[in-house]
Amino acid sequence: MSLLNKISLIVLGGAVVGAILTGIVLYAVLILVGVESSKAFSTALFYTPIIGISFLIPVYMIRFLVDKLIISKVRHMSEVINRISKGDIDAKVDITSDDELGRMAEAFERMRRSLKHLMSRVKGGQGG
Repeated sequence: MSLLNKISLIVLGGAVVGAILTGIVLYAVLILVGVESSKAFSTALFYTPIIGISFLIPVYMIRFLVDKLIISKVRHMSEVINRISKGDIDAKVDITSDDELGRMAEAFERMRRSLKHLMSRVKGGQGG
């Protein structure tokens, strides 16, 4: 299961729990204001799925943002790392951002250049 799917399940679970808790609170409030128990239950039962669906909209917005801002960068770095591990030392990480992922990409790019330099020295006979 991908990281994005795990994040989505966690956020979706939070949305479901939030909707259920909101339905319970709605039922309690209706009882407190004097609505008949069966009417309060049916009203809460009707509105809980609507509330749940309204929680899903921000869940998928968050999922989209997490994918765009984080997961796509991690996926790109993973692909480049995999290519380099298979010998493609010219594969470059082209992430430019001023956050932890950007700094990690810069450090990885320095490491890739150093590795390329060392490999060229070894191939050129300057290894010792």
